Amino acid sequence: MNASLIRKAAALPARQLHLMGGGLLLIVAAALWFYALRAPLAALRAVRAEQAQLALVASDPAQLSAQLAVLESDSAALSKRFQAGPAAAPEQALVRLVGELGKLAQAQGVTLHGVTPAPDEVVLAFVQSGFDAEASGSYAGLLAWMNAIERAQPNLAVAGFEMRPGETPGQVAMKIRIAAYRPQESKP
Repeated sequence: MNASLIRKAAALPARQLHLMGGGLLLIVAAALWFYALRAPLAALRAVRAEQAQLALVASDPAQLSAQLAVLESDSAALSKRFQAGPAAAPEQALVRLVGELGKLAQAQGVTLHGVTPAPDEVVLAFVQSGFDAEASGSYAGLLAWMNAIERAQPNLAVAGFEMRPGETPGQVAMKIRIAAYRPQESKP
């Protein structure tokens, strides 16, 4: 340190030196708390809470079997809803999807002019089957229809679309590609 700073610090009353030292200790303690101790203590609390929850669940096998039964019934219902079994051919599923698209369009006030199948594509671990559809309706109706399509089934998505003014005022014409994803079949 500089000799002039030491003389100035020595000239200060002891009380001020003690207050500055105490303030410095408080700042160091706050920094230690926020940067070094708070996150590990929060993680420790979360681990202990999870251990307590696991100990509670593990001690009651009836609760585990009830949860397992609920999961099995939910998976059976989803399998039945989406016909994920081997008996459901992809072509049959696509025909069903075309019918569902028509119902969704009608519910949103959209006129569906035509649906043509698009070629299948392999996307990661899925086979993407799709439709190219032409529809017209109000802008809000078309947006609601696209939202209804994506909410209808978890394997449906809007892959792309083009909008242009319709033939009648207030109407919008649209070409849309709707993709249905299914897992690839494993081949030995």
